[in-house]
Amino acid sequence: MEKKYNYKLKLSYIGKNFSGWQKQPNRRTVQGVLEEKLSIFFNEEIKVIGSGRTDAGVHALGQVANFKTNSFKNSEKIYRYLNATLPRDVAVLSVQHVPLSFHARFSAKGKTYIYRIYTKPDPFLFGYGWYISKKLNIKSMLSALDLIKKEKDLISLSKKGEYIREDVEIREVYLRYDGSIIEIEITASHFLRYMVRKIVGHIVQIGLGSLSIEEFENIIKAKDPSKGLFIAPPEGLFLKEVYY
Repeated sequence: MEKKYNYKLKLSYIGKNFSGWQKQPNRRTVQGVLEEKLSIFFNEEIKVIGSGRTDAGVHALGQVANFKTNSFKNSEKIYRYLNATLPRDVAVLSVQHVPLSFHARFSAKGKTYIYRIYTKPDPFLFGYGWYISKKLNIKSMLSALDLIKKEKDLISLSKKGEYIREDVEIREVYLRYDGSIIEIEITASHFLRYMVRKIVGHIVQIGLGSLSIEEFENIIKAKDPSKGLFIAPPEGLFLKEVYY
C-alpha cells in the first residue's frame, strides 16, 4: 500500500568515516544511519532514497533525499530530532513535506560537484582535498576543461556500468585557484559513476605534463571506460547541490 506522506531532506556530511551513501550489510553508511533514526522516530520501517550514491570518502554539502511514511509529523520536529540523534558527521539542513510524486533521484534536474586540490601542505585539509606537491600547469588544465564542456559522451571518464542515460549535458565548468587551493566545479544534468573523479584525475595528469591534450581527447573519443585510467581520490570530492 502506498504510504501517505513524503518528506524531503537536505543534508550535509563528512564522507571520511562512511562506506558511502548506499546501505550495505555490516557497513556504516549515510543511508543506513538515516533509516535507523527515522524508523525509530516514526515507529515503522523507513526507506530513504538519495539523489544519488556518493562513494566511500566522498563528502556532501547539499545531498537531497526523501522518504515516505504512514504518519504525519511536523517538519520542524523531524529536523530537531534528526540533528539531536544523528552522528556529528551528518547534519540535516532542512526538512520539507512534499507531494508524493517527489523522488530525490528521478525528480532531479541537475547537480553540482566540487573537487578540491591543495598545493601547499595544510593539515586542516587532510581528508578534505587531494594534496599535490608538484607544480601544476593551470593553463593546460583549463584547456582540458574546455574539451569537457563540448562533450556529451563522457563514458570513457566513468566506471563501466549500465546507465539509464549515458549522454551527459555539462552546463558549467569552473576552475578557481588562489595560489594554494584549486577548486574544480562542474554542473551537469547528471553524473556517471566516478565521472568527476576521472575528469579531475586526467586534468591533473595534464597539469603535471604526463598526459597531452591530444591524448586526453583520444581517450574521450574512444567511448570506452577502460581507456580512462586516472582517477582522483574520493576525499577531494563534494556534492555541492542538487537542482529540482
